Amino acid sequence: MKKLLFLFSLLACCLPLQAVAAPPTPADFRYCAEVNGALKAEALYQAHLTDELIQKAAPGLEDLRLFDAGQKETPFVVIKNNPPFETIETYTLEITGYENDASSATVITKLPKNHRPISMLNLDIPGTDFKKQIAASGSSDGKTWHPLVDDSIYDFSSQVTLRKTKVEFPSTDFHYFRLKLTDYKPQAAAQPSIRLKYDGLDFSVNGVKKKELRIRSVQGITQTPSEKKPVYDKKAFADFSSSMDKEGNTVIVFQADLPADQLTLDVSNPYYYRTVKLYGSNTGKDDSYRLLAIEMLYRFPLSVEKHEEKNKIEQKISKQAFYRLVIVNKNNPPLEIKGIALAWAQQNLYFIALKNDEKHSLCFGNHQLKRPEYDIAQFINQNTLPQHPYARVELSPVRGSAGRPGWSEWFAGFEKLILKIVVVILVIGMGLWLFMLLKKAGEKK
Repeated sequence: MKKLLFLFSLLACCLPLQAVAAPPTPADFRYCAEVNGALKAEALYQAHLTDELIQKAAPGLEDLRLFDAGQKETPFVVIKNNPPFETIETYTLEITGYENDASSATVITKLPKNHRPISMLNLDIPGTDFKKQIAASGSSDGKTWHPLVDDSIYDFSSQVTLRKTKVEFPSTDFHYFRLKLTDYKPQAAAQPSIRLKYDGLDFSVNGVKKKELRIRSVQGITQTPSEKKPVYDKKAFADFSSSMDKEGNTVIVFQADLPADQLTLDVSNPYYYRTVKLYGSNTGKDDSYRLLAIEMLYRFPLSVEKHEEKNKIEQKISKQAFYRLVIVNKNNPPLEIKGIALAWAQQNLYFIALKNDEKHSLCFGNHQLKRPEYDIAQFINQNTLPQHPYARVELSPVRGSAGRPGWSEWFAGFEKLILKIVVVILVIGMGLWLFMLLKKAGEKK
């Protein structure tokens, strides 16, 4: 017993005395990609991180390391191509004129003096269950008008939660806006009236009753400039499994190993309105999925000429090995899904070359490493990046890293093995100790 306790004490004392790991080298990683192109000393460079690289790296890219020709680490920073959000401003327009007749109504509005260019008009309409065509025009002087957009506004609140009272157009600095609202009329008299009944919903396209609308106010809304909008990378997936669960819902599973800001479904059905639940998992096991988002996706004929649809789930989701979609069908036939696409904010690596024409390798695939902390992140980041000129370099296709297995991963695995052995010895030792105590207690009796 004393020998057993001595062995346990020895192992317990040795466990925290971890060897100080040497700095990693390319041989400590499963994958590497070469930085192509001639580099100049003290110049800043950008390298785009491809979907293949993101798939093989650790979930948060913690294991990325950039090595120079001498296998020393070169500091870097990874920045998403997701510029800081610019404040969107909303202006209440002054209504300066109103005209109506038996078939239409026209509203004239004016922006306040100091305003940024706007790209959207929102009509504050208290009424429900309507559908109108709207033609928006802009003017600098309130006399000469320039067409902006022909669109529709609608509300189907008595049937389903679908409402649209905004019209969008290219950003403009016009001061006056004219809105003409009319009841829908088919473009060709010979077209048959469409009346769509779907899962208890009734969308009447050509047979909408005429209804006067009360517009309480009109707001003009700015938009984020195009140069400040996120840039997305995309990957399409056609190889996915599809099945039905016991409740008649469609269950789609696919492996991605990618993050997602947007998930888009390519649906063949001409119309639908379904609840879609999105789950994610790092292992793909049935009990490992967790709910990430719930969205309503739909397509319905707004008119004979135009369809209104939403087939995209927008949610910032960290890297998931597997995604699962559950489409709630109720009593409807399953949707025909032709494809799935993921989009995520583009990620770029920035580094400063220290020597002319020196070769660099970007290595990854060692999930035991923690995220490095480099000084470069203090002065090159998402806010300051526009102030720094940089050149773009390409990464070669990902290759397997030659050399011995990664010491860091091997040591971490060995450490876990020792810990398991200690736990087993501890359990056995405690069991023997309790057995001896009970035996002695029985002898005394």
